[in-house]
Amino acid sequence: MNRLGTFIALLAVLLSFTGLAQTVTWSGQVKDGATGEPLGFATVFIKGSTLGTSTNTYGYFSLTADISKLPKDSLQLGISFLGYETFYIPVSHTQSAPLNVELNAKKESLKAVEVVGDRSQQEEEVHSTQMSTIRIPMKQIRHMPAIGGEVDIIKVMQLLPGISGGIEGTTGMFVRGGDADQNLVLMDEATVYEYSHLFGFFSIFNTDAVKDITVIKGGFPAEYGGRLSSIFDVTMKEGNAKKLSGSGGVGLLSSRLTVEGPMLNKKASFVVSGRRTYIDQVVKLAGENIPYYFYDLNGKFRINLSKKDFLRYSIYYGKDVLAIVDREGANNRNGFGFDKRNLTNTLSWNHIYNKKLFSKVSFFNSFFDYQINGRYEDNQIRVKSDITDYGLKTDYQWYRKSDHTVKFGALFTHHIFKPNLINTQGEISEYLESQSQPNLTFQEYAAYGQSEHRFFGSLLAVNAGLRFSASNTGKKWYAGIEPRINAKYSLTENDVVKASYSRMNQYMHRVSSSAVALPTDMWYPITEKVKPLNADQIAVGYEHLFKKPGLRFSFESYYKWMNNLIEYREGANLILNNEFEDELIQGSGDAYGFEFLLKRNEGRIYGWVAYTLSWSTRDFDELNGGKQYFARYDRRHDVSVALNFKITKRLHFSTIWVYATGSRFTAQTGQYLAPNPSLSGVEVVPIYSDRNAVKMSDSHRLDVNLIIKPKEKANRKWYGEWHIGAYNVYNRATPYQIEIVPRDDGLGYKYSQPGLFGFLPSIAYNYRF
Repeated sequence: MNRLGTFIALLAVLLSFTGLAQTVTWSGQVKDGATGEPLGFATVFIKGSTLGTSTNTYGYFSLTADISKLPKDSLQLGISFLGYETFYIPVSHTQSAPLNVELNAKKESLKAVEVVGDRSQQEEEVHSTQMSTIRIPMKQIRHMPAIGGEVDIIKVMQLLPGISGGIEGTTGMFVRGGDADQNLVLMDEATVYEYSHLFGFFSIFNTDAVKDITVIKGGFPAEYGGRLSSIFDVTMKEGNAKKLSGSGGVGLLSSRLTVEGPMLNKKASFVVSGRRTYIDQVVKLAGENIPYYFYDLNGKFRINLSKKDFLRYSIYYGKDVLAIVDREGANNRNGFGFDKRNLTNTLSWNHIYNKKLFSKVSFFNSFFDYQINGRYEDNQIRVKSDITDYGLKTDYQWYRKSDHTVKFGALFTHHIFKPNLINTQGEISEYLESQSQPNLTFQEYAAYGQSEHRFFGSLLAVNAGLRFSASNTGKKWYAGIEPRINAKYSLTENDVVKASYSRMNQYMHRVSSSAVALPTDMWYPITEKVKPLNADQIAVGYEHLFKKPGLRFSFESYYKWMNNLIEYREGANLILNNEFEDELIQGSGDAYGFEFLLKRNEGRIYGWVAYTLSWSTRDFDELNGGKQYFARYDRRHDVSVALNFKITKRLHFSTIWVYATGSRFTAQTGQYLAPNPSLSGVEVVPIYSDRNAVKMSDSHRLDVNLIIKPKEKANRKWYGEWHIGAYNVYNRATPYQIEIVPRDDGLGYKYSQPGLFGFLPSIAYNYRF
């Protein structure tokens, strides 16, 4: 039997039927009462019972129950969501009409302790089969301290267990021992290849335009694939379906504005959001010149075609611009600059077949490119590279029974790579000729199915899935089966143990010559020489819910082994090199560790404390003499504390404290003199340690933010609040590079670890209307 036949046979087993019973099904959609925005991942439950479910990304739910197991008297369906009042609606044992529920936001509370209701969002997460998954409420993210006063959701994700950042201030993510290019970042289904601005110091995500964020580090659902380490799934807002409104902010580095509202007699809605930095304009007033800026534009439109059909279109466009001009050069012609662009488009159609079956069909497009231009007198150089995706994805969700949910679908993506187009003019062309590679195209295919079944009254739940993925490079096919399984067992109502296994394949990688996100980084597909990357991960965990204070404690231990990882040969030349494929080598790696998280979502004090203890190693026959070595971002300890305090109804204080073991580097331990090849003199030859054998100094930092809210006022049309904060309060700069400098006594040399940011105050004004 071929692989596809095996996949279909196993999928049939996953979708096998169980015994029949007389049941009732309640279905519908949950929305925000003020804006009409669908509320994804809201909790839906039968009051007084353990039966419950959650809404999907678009707010839809379907809850089926065995009538014989329901109370014979009145029934109430409860709906809860973080930050909203729990809503109860009477339902019958023979429900037929769909239920459309709108939740109202909670009023500001200063209670010292909040008692959790019948079924909270944290309880739903604890009893979910999905592990290694974290969702952070947007209201918590908006309160966090940040550089320049503008909160960055990527930097917030770096505060979670198992996710470490790269160089201080950057938006790189290294998840459970993986590399930065092993994270799949999605914006409304479309892949984002470069999610940073300003060499990695800011992400492309505008918090005013983001609706929901989900980070998955292991136990991956079968619907996701294509990367080894993590899924970062971002869903954008759909717009206020009831009235015209807006929000925005003015900070030291940038400003942003979002406008949203209804259209077509409230049958449709829109949201448009923009952001731009203006430090280039501010410094001009002081007679200085920083010729750099970036901007982002987000748009999303939703239209209700019928009661069962909904159409959505989402678009993002962002650009970085650097232009350095020599004003004293001949005719102002000398200069240097680069442009970097990101574009995503997604058109999706949601259809409700009946109470139990939902579908989504999405067409998506992604585009990323960079262009470097340089000019000196009659010499010109232009370097360009880009990647374009066109894809189609189908997803089906079938709520077969109260204890059995099925998902299945397929994905096709067509990739077009245009690497390293180099154009030169003038005398420089004698040394660096114009050159280009032909377009590289390849396709990715995937089909998946997963079945979640609950046993013994939901004490045991198993989510088993299978994903078949393949890639066609034009000359060679690669394919693989990726099994996934998540299981949870409830020891008590508040104690749960979980376990998972998943396999992931990756068919592309990023070619980079630096740890910093430079505009010269480019994505490249697997080839006949370069095989697909793959990883297997197992994890076990324990979760406990402290109901009364609303605290959730989780512990996870994981082990991940990776194959066909990519590195460069020693001494590889990557600068403007179109033959870099010959410089690549492949090896293996291992990552393992322990993660702890204590988290509270609501109350007068809320936030989380996270700790990670981890190891990450690499094995390459051609590196480090064939001996195993630590990965560059192997960090033994990582601690994050992120807390929010409601001091009064008008004063809100938040703080972040982080501690991390230093990243690793290959140290120069000495040097010696040796004759040069012509025997006409001597050369200084450095002596190095083993690869990544030395670590930089450990780092820690404290950030604070004070929010001053306006006085309470009925029917307020304009709401504005001040954010006053500071980054790195006690001015302890985190090392970001290594330099060799002379010793103070003049005898030899030593290493210096300069920091990037010291104490940085910030002020911002955020508003909505």
